[in-house]
Amino acid sequence: MTFEWDEAKRQAMIRKHRIDLADAVEVLLNDPMILPAHSDIEQRFIAVGPLAGTVVAVVYTMRGNTVRMITARRARKDEQERYQTLHAGGGPRD
Repeated sequence: MTFEWDEAKRQAMIRKHRIDLADAVEVLLNDPMILPAHSDIEQRFIAVGPLAGTVVAVVYTMRGNTVRMITARRARKDEQERYQTLHAGGGPRD
């Protein structure tokens, strides 16, 4: 599996959310909770999982065998709660 993203969006996310898509790949590789994401353009998903001690949400789509990462942000409260319930034990796993 390969990962890709728009470099300008990656830089914007680093500034806005302080999350680097290059680092957010880790979320997708470590048993994330997958939720559907809304898009009128393509089928998208939200991967929720731990990154550097916090729970983050990574929006992505599949293009063949390539994961196209769209955005990453700190997970919303409801996403964090659902993730922590799914992985009973509470906080992010490292």
